[in-house]
Parts: sequence; C-alpha cells; structure tokens
Amino acid sequence: MQPIGSSPTQPADTTGAPRSGRTALWGTIIGLAVLVVIFAVALIQAANSNSLLGWILAGIALGWLMLAVWALSMVRKAARFGREQVRQAQEQFQAQHGRAPAATAPAGPGQSLRDEKLAHGMQVILVQSKVVKEQLSSPEPEPEQIGRALETIDITAANGLRSLRDSGTAVSGTVVD
Repeated sequence: MQPIGSSPTQPADTTGAPRSGRTALWGTIIGLAVLVVIFAVALIQAANSNSLLGWILAGIALGWLMLAVWALSMVRKAARFGREQVRQAQEQFQAQHGRAPAATAPAGPGQSLRDEKLAHGMQVILVQSKVVKEQLSSPEPEPEQIGRALETIDITAANGLRSLRDSGTAVSGTVVD
C-alpha cells in the first residue's frame, strides 16, 4: 500500500541483498581483524621506537578495538533480546488465538470462525442498539441515523441466524458504521 500522493516505484531489487546474517558476520570478523592488526603494528612500532607518540597511537588503536568489541557484544545482546521478545510475542499470540484441542473443539471445522463472527455480530447489535437508544432519548432524534442503525441490526441478526442454520456458508451483508 502506498501513501496518497506518492509516485509509483518499482520494487527494490533483492538479488544483491544478503540471504542471511553471514555477510554481516564476515564483515564484523574482518573489521575486528583489521583493528587487531592495526593495534599490533602500532604496539610493535611503539616498542621499537620507544616514543611517546607511538604509545599514544597504540593506546588509541587499543581503544578503538575495545570499543568495537563492546559494540559487537551490545549488538549481540540486543539481537538475543529481540529474538526472545519475538518468541514470547509468538507464544502469546498462539495462546490467545490458538484453537482448542480436538477433544473440546466444536463439531465442524469452521465452528470457531463462526463463533467469532457471531460474537462480532452481537457486538455490532449492541453498539447499534445503543445508537438507537441515544437518538430516541435526545431532544432532536435523527430518523436517518435510527433507520441505519435498525437496518444494521436487522442485517446482522439475519446473518447470525443464517450462519447458525448453515455453518458452511459465509456471513455476508453490509455493516454501516
């Protein structure tokens, strides 16, 4: 779905995209190896020349290496936390929206979907009856709004009864908000 007013764009070419996290892993390994080599060269140069500037450069290289290792550990920790959050969300979703075991499930294969549709229909009827009550109790009721609410109640009730009679057919109709 595109926002209103946006120009149509072609889908991104994903052939060059990495297929897994291996590219990032190898980039990290190579980057850390380069920092280790830089630190080792700076340390050897500082030891050979025994100059303050060489030791400062070795310290800077060590600092960058330590910062890279720290950043890597934080990214890994965040990824682990993210994986755990996704796993918990999936488990919670399955627990809330999962189906009952076969021994306690209704007889038909689409029964739980039918039950959800019936529950939604009852909610629609309650909301529309509240609209009718509010309109009738107001000083200037709007007959059009009352008529739409009553029509929605009729359609929803008819669909509910039809779905109870024949659970194989889909619930249909127009819902008026």
